Amino acid sequence: MNPSRRVVMVGICGDSGAGKSTYAHALRELLDPERVTVITLDDYHSLNRHERNAIGITALHPWKANNLGLLTEHVWALRRGQSIVKPTYDHATGEFGAPEEIVPRDIVILEGLHTFYLERLREALDLKIYFDTDIQLRVQWKIARDSSQRGYTPEEVMAEIERRRPDVERYIEPQKALADIVIHYLPDNETPPHPDYPDPVRVRFAERLRGSKRRLVKWLALAGQLGLIQTDHFHDHIIGEEMEIASVSGITDSKTLNSLIEMVSERQLVTERVRQQLEARHHDPVIVSRILVASMIAHLGHQSRQDVSAELR
Repeated sequence: MNPSRRVVMVGICGDSGAGKSTYAHALRELLDPERVTVITLDDYHSLNRHERNAIGITALHPWKANNLGLLTEHVWALRRGQSIVKPTYDHATGEFGAPEEIVPRDIVILEGLHTFYLERLREALDLKIYFDTDIQLRVQWKIARDSSQRGYTPEEVMAEIERRRPDVERYIEPQKALADIVIHYLPDNETPPHPDYPDPVRVRFAERLRGSKRRLVKWLALAGQLGLIQTDHFHDHIIGEEMEIASVSGITDSKTLNSLIEMVSERQLVTERVRQQLEARHHDPVIVSRILVASMIAHLGHQSRQDVSAELR
């Protein structure tokens, strides 16, 4: 890796089926696959599926079912620009695969259940995003994924969701309070289905009003100028604080579309893929939200390069 660059570390956390993996890989495509490495924390399970079932624990248990110590070592190595050899886990079989070497690119995105669980992990991250997806959507998406990709029946998925619920409340949901940004996915029962997104979703960003790092302020201001968001406040009972929320809308007119394309192009924050996605699916608020987050991450990368260059001078 170029010594004048520092790896930008992004963490995505949330419950199973919340949309973490899809979002992480979508960001990778928007930011350029040649510049982004995505790592799933499921690869750091310490027990295979049979072993977990035999002792009656779920994969959500941070210490009994996961090697967070090794994960932390690897995350800091990647942040320093060092290669790692990491384990792999195959959800289709529930077994571990062959280890793989990872060479860090400009941006590393970590996605998983325990991304913010340890303070030392959080310290390595430049941006922390938590997915707080509506339970109806989580169940729907998890059944669809686990039935088609992981060999479960819908009945088995529902039973597993119920079995995991106490661990979600104990180990996963508290990490929401440690995020810089919370992304809410909510069912949209008002928008008619579109060929590109047959199950419409409402998207909201949220962050603490008293947060020390108001990551969203600049980007929401830009989006607000284009009429892409509506802001409000609410009290989050899990975090226990007042939050600012921004509801993200799709783009319905060519003027706004061209303005957003011009905004991201002028700042050279994202690739031609952004233009293509916007032109093809600008009605979808999920796409608009991804582009705003991708722009934020790209800006962090630009800042880190400037910081390193200043240190080298």
